[in-house]
Amino acid sequence: MTERQAFFGFLARVSKEGGLLLIVTLCAFMLLALLSYDPRDPGWSHLGYSGSVSNAAGLTGAWLADFSFSMVGYVAYLVPAMAIYRALWFLRQRDLGLSAALPYLFLRLLGAVLLVTSGAALASLHFSNQWLNLPFATGGVVGLNLAQQALTFFGLIGATLVLLPLLLLGITLFTNLSWFALAEGLGKLLLAGMVGIGAWFGHQNQRLGVKREQRRAIALSSRQAQSAPVNAAQNDRASEATRKPSLANNSVVERSKPSQSPAPRQTVNLGPGRAEPDFSDIDNLVEADPLLSGVDAPFDTVAMEPLAPAAVTPIEEPPKSPERHLKIVPLSETHQTKLDHEFDGDDGGSNGAPRRRETGKVMPRLALLDPPEAIKSQGYSPEQLESMSRLLEEKLKDFGVIAEVVEVNPGPVITRFEIQPAPGTKVSKISNLAKDLARSMAVLSVRVVEVIAGKSVVGIEIPNESREIVRLSEVLGSSAYSNANSRLSLALGNDIAGNPVVVNLAKMPHLLVAGTTGSGKSVGVNAMLLSLLFKATPDEVRLMMVDPKMLELSIYDGIPHLLTPVITDMKDAAAGLRWCVAEMERRYRLMSKLGVRNLAGFNDKVKAAEASGQPILDPIWNPLEQGFEEGTPAPPLETLSYIVVVVDEFADMMMIVGKKVEELIARIAQKARAAGIHLILATQRPSVDVITGLIKANVPTRIAFQVSSKIDSRTILDQSGAENLLGYGDMLYLPAGSSMPVRVHGAFVADDEVHRVVDAWKKWGPADFVEEILMANVDADYTNSGSAVGGGLFEDEQDALYDEAVAFVIHSRRASISAVQRKLKIGYNRAARMIETMEAAGVVTEASHNGTREVLVPPTMEV
Repeated sequence: MTERQAFFGFLARVSKEGGLLLIVTLCAFMLLALLSYDPRDPGWSHLGYSGSVSNAAGLTGAWLADFSFSMVGYVAYLVPAMAIYRALWFLRQRDLGLSAALPYLFLRLLGAVLLVTSGAALASLHFSNQWLNLPFATGGVVGLNLAQQALTFFGLIGATLVLLPLLLLGITLFTNLSWFALAEGLGKLLLAGMVGIGAWFGHQNQRLGVKREQRRAIALSSRQAQSAPVNAAQNDRASEATRKPSLANNSVVERSKPSQSPAPRQTVNLGPGRAEPDFSDIDNLVEADPLLSGVDAPFDTVAMEPLAPAAVTPIEEPPKSPERHLKIVPLSETHQTKLDHEFDGDDGGSNGAPRRRETGKVMPRLALLDPPEAIKSQGYSPEQLESMSRLLEEKLKDFGVIAEVVEVNPGPVITRFEIQPAPGTKVSKISNLAKDLARSMAVLSVRVVEVIAGKSVVGIEIPNESREIVRLSEVLGSSAYSNANSRLSLALGNDIAGNPVVVNLAKMPHLLVAGTTGSGKSVGVNAMLLSLLFKATPDEVRLMMVDPKMLELSIYDGIPHLLTPVITDMKDAAAGLRWCVAEMERRYRLMSKLGVRNLAGFNDKVKAAEASGQPILDPIWNPLEQGFEEGTPAPPLETLSYIVVVVDEFADMMMIVGKKVEELIARIAQKARAAGIHLILATQRPSVDVITGLIKANVPTRIAFQVSSKIDSRTILDQSGAENLLGYGDMLYLPAGSSMPVRVHGAFVADDEVHRVVDAWKKWGPADFVEEILMANVDADYTNSGSAVGGGLFEDEQDALYDEAVAFVIHSRRASISAVQRKLKIGYNRAARMIETMEAAGVVTEASHNGTREVLVPPTMEV
């Protein structure tokens, strides 16, 4: 070999070893960066970060780790390991040159690509991202895209069957591993292990058999040797005790003689005059040996007492590790509420003991209601919940959504599965799959809760197989209702976890209830009314009920809480609402004179004045308006009760009376909260011409029962979701000031229960009706402010500007709508109604073909 060849050989060897050492160093650096990865470090997947770097490889390592995990996820750990493996293998082949290894280089690279890409796709399909909080999916961008494409074409099982052979092929090409040789080697190893284990068990059984025979032989010989002396000693001891009772010590000596033996040993007390033989020479195994119980002949000769239980440490079986960690939140203990004190006849329906008035009248008890169900179904079992969780994950993957069920909340009617979707998954994609999930899981409906307060998960609510009935007595008997101080507490039902839902009408301050026929709307209104009746006396809460259907609320006719008999005529309903507006204005004037801000402050001030002996006189007293003589002294003020107006179907009322009702409702809703007047409006026609924008703007608290379409749900709640309810009291409750509705399973109350409660309240006494409510004449000073909105609230002839309009027409001789509109500065509709009223009264003629009218009243006539 020449010096030139030696030099080139040395150069080739140094280049080969140096390059391989460089590769090993780079791989070690990459492994260090990956193992010390911190998602808070700066990296390739996020921007705008400023702070310290916690990665052990510094800023470069942080960027390298973030980029690697972003591309291939968990498979990034394999990349440096694969490079080190090939480098070490090539380094061991000292005689193998680079030219000889080049033909295989393409196959190795192909195997590495298949291994990394298929492994990343399988990681995206089957692994969770809860360990390292990777910037993208568990398989990175590459794995996520491949997994989504595979799910689209093959489904979950098919995608796994396609990707797994690619992974095994990549391992074979990269490592030159033969799977058949590996299987054969594992089979030989397993067979050798089984043979060794069998031989070991045979040896152990042989040893145990020998020891068992030795123990049995020793036990038999020992018992036979001791049986005769022990019996003789017992007979001598009995005779000595009969002749000489004072020789007790001698009997003890006689009793101890048979137990002595030449060799010292340990004894255990087995009773008087008996000692256990020593078997310590057989490894002390004879103590408490269960095999001795099978020897019957020697032990029957002596009356043996049972051995004292030996302190044996039990052998605990190793716990089985669960395959998945699914958190199942148990059903609330509300279903086991103690209702004994409510149903034994001692409760008055509110806090503690029954409340009484000075007259001795007692409020009805909760015993009038049907008790809760004695046996409640528990919904799905833990095994079923586990199976449904896996099924839900599989169905979501079938539709291209990778998610994991992290928590299950079983309830009385539905079960909520909280899923953690993969990063980058839009919640709208899951919401659009509600009907597909219901079909694939064979359930009635599935509701997707896009946002859960305080959690980063998405809720999927699935109905239970057996639905529980939530009784009203169960909710009213809970501490949430009994501890509520407000007399306007409403019991709605139970939430999805079984906890009672009790709300305060005074804070709403008005409520809109809507739902289709048969969804439980009327039952829900009855539950609210009974909640008020069990909480408040007629002195505290007064009711005004409007029932266009003459069926739902007429059952309450005659209770002492009513301000007027149940209204079934819609014209009387308009008059009742006008009275509420007048009463609202009167209360505001009273509170303004006393300097208070709400009804509670007014009542406190009146009670304090009565307690001090100096009652407050009515500051707005006008004897002439009240039909008294001038100079009549003002009466003292009394406390004011809350007024709740309940309309069962206000769509029918709006259809008959028209826009007047909408204006009245809007005016009450705008101002009546501080005056203690509250509205509960119910309708089964949730359309925009009934639930108008004016009503929705002033009634922020709404309850939606089951509806037929998303449009109706948006009309009620401004969002979809009510179309996926289950009916029969299943509702979405939207509190005031919140955009997230709460799902509530409404409390059921039967007609018999309502009749029993109504009959009990009728015994309280007759209702004190306010006669002027349904009168056609209502004082205009309380209701009309002279505005265009207020002008349409009354009959046209009682409009405050009607006389002025007639005078203008007579004196100007111009019966024109536009002229009256300009003169009085009012709206067109109001002016047109005035002209039509003048026509009906004979003041002007009908409109001619060109629209003109003639004034029939002479100008000299006074109006």
